[in-house]
Amino acid sequence: MLLLASAGALVVLQVRALQVGLGLVAGIGGTLAALWLVAWAITLLTAAARHRRCVPRAAGDRQSASPGNQTRVVVLALGFGVFLIATLYLVQHNLLRPLRVEGRATRANLVFFDVQAAQQARLAALIQQAGFPVLERTPIVPMRVAAINGRSAASMLPTRSSDSQDEPRSEADRDSQPAGWALRREYRSTFRDTLVGSETLVRGAWWNGAAAVPNGPAPVSLEQDIASDLGVGIGDRIIWDVQGVQIPTQVTSLRTVDWARFEPNFFAVFPTQALSGAPHTWVLLARVPGTQQRAEVQRLAVEGFPNVSAVDLTLVQQTLDQVLDRITTVVRFLAGFSIATGFVVLLGAVATSRLQRIRDSVLLRTLGATRRQIGTVLFTEYLLLGVLASLAGIGLAISAGWGLARWLLKVGFAVPVLPLVVLAAGVSTLAVLVGIVASRETFRHTPLEMLREE
Repeated sequence: MLLLASAGALVVLQVRALQVGLGLVAGIGGTLAALWLVAWAITLLTAAARHRRCVPRAAGDRQSASPGNQTRVVVLALGFGVFLIATLYLVQHNLLRPLRVEGRATRANLVFFDVQAAQQARLAALIQQAGFPVLERTPIVPMRVAAINGRSAASMLPTRSSDSQDEPRSEADRDSQPAGWALRREYRSTFRDTLVGSETLVRGAWWNGAAAVPNGPAPVSLEQDIASDLGVGIGDRIIWDVQGVQIPTQVTSLRTVDWARFEPNFFAVFPTQALSGAPHTWVLLARVPGTQQRAEVQRLAVEGFPNVSAVDLTLVQQTLDQVLDRITTVVRFLAGFSIATGFVVLLGAVATSRLQRIRDSVLLRTLGATRRQIGTVLFTEYLLLGVLASLAGIGLAISAGWGLARWLLKVGFAVPVLPLVVLAAGVSTLAVLVGIVASRETFRHTPLEMLREE
């Protein structure tokens, strides 16, 4: 109990947050408990195993449930190591999956921004003349919130002490007082008459190209989280300050936005009629395969339009990969160390039951078993331990990865089957090799030697 308490205390100290630390401790404890239940189930099932056509396989199964077996300890150690590696891989895979720009032919990998209104058509023509498609053109209008429902933004700003970024805001706080950052920030909004692929309408109705009400507020669609932070909903009115010009609007819809995609996404979207006359710049997204081609297109753009900036998203993706790889190196090492500990436990289990295994081997050979049949018994036992420990660890990792993706990272979840199969096969193979090599002494003794010792 002292060891468990000290390990939990270390976790809480490292995360520096009591709730998160206790959650992590509970997750680790739940994983170990689940692995223990799997090992317990293995002993029950293998004790009742019957193979009418293969006696050595039956003996190997029952060996996992024999008195003094180390099934629980080995499954715990190996399974937990597999769980750590698989969970880490699943989290990294699902975190980076929406950001991949090379794997999809329809996804942009080159972005041009700060494009002036008079330049966007000529820049698009230049990219197309080079033989590459322009996938998207998006206008951007900078603005600030001037007033909400008749109250000025300045009068609604909370004090610095009550607007701490470090303390999460409850739903009641959001409803009673808008967040200070949402009132202070400069918004970069856009105008268009259709939804895009990264958006989903959750409340209200889209204007579908309809004109604004004459002498009335223009419709506006807000991302649902920013609407919550501003304390507004459907029907509320917001006045926006667009470079000194006030634009009255009424919230007509709320959207969810997939911010993980490398696409222009916005907190606020206006109808084309409402903002088309406002000063704005453009962002152009293009798909240019090949490093040399991207460099050439960027060179042509800079030569023709010195004010335009270009970003190669594949370089951003590579940077993200490198950062995550560095972060996960230590965790991978610890996961590998856990698996190595599992094999040490397996070696210890074999050494502990050495005399019993030799006696069992001699007894089987006295009854007529061949060395091949005894090898089949050992192979079956260690393969069973390796496979079930791997499957249990991967099953728990999929559950943990799904929970992290949905509730913490808030990204889509997919299971990369092939890498997980390779992981399970590798751990199972190593378990068989370690177990058989450690048990090679059982082949050396003859029945006569054991009878003499008795």
